[in-house]
Amino acid sequence: VSTLICRGREMRLSAYCLLVALGAILLPVRPVSATELISSTFDIDDEGWTTQTGEAAMTYEAAGGNPGGFLRLTDIGPSSYVIFPPSKFKGDLSAFDGGLLAYEVIVFVPTAPLASVGSGFGRIQLEGGGSNATFDYAPDPPVPSTEFWKTYSAPMTAAAWNTTQANWDIVLSDVTNFHITLGLDEIGLDNFRLAPVP
Repeated sequence: VSTLICRGREMRLSAYCLLVALGAILLPVRPVSATELISSTFDIDDEGWTTQTGEAAMTYEAAGGNPGGFLRLTDIGPSSYVIFPPSKFKGDLSAFDGGLLAYEVIVFVPTAPLASVGSGFGRIQLEGGGSNATFDYAPDPPVPSTEFWKTYSAPMTAAAWNTTQANWDIVLSDVTNFHITLGLDEIGLDNFRLAPVP
């Protein structure tokens, strides 16, 4: 039996009660996920992002992002272009099932009119395990902004990517190719991130 002095009163507690009280204070309410956010904020360089040769020109801008640096992409080809994240966004992404993929875009030189932006804008494809899954903003692609950075997001679920859970599991277990279709005249890309379930 331990003695606890509380506001001048002496209280007697069993060792068990004392341990329970300390456990409630010291232990977290719920376990913390070991999976961490994967992101590209472009605050130092282009972080290894690439694009199609002959379809788009990509330059790193050290300022003007949201905040800090960003990638400037200019369409130089006859069709929509795609961009490729670096290797940190590939491999086993199973821990991100149920999480969220998000990124921010601003338009510098727009396709005219913006309302006619095709459904290819914002299409994301993951490939792995001999299969693939695609998230598409069609049939109503969100109209990009020329005035501010706009966030686009894709829930990391089989239903959102229009596939079965079995196929989704196969793709996420070993992502070998990952690309995003953009294809507007000239845009900025910033804060691309892949977050696990909160």
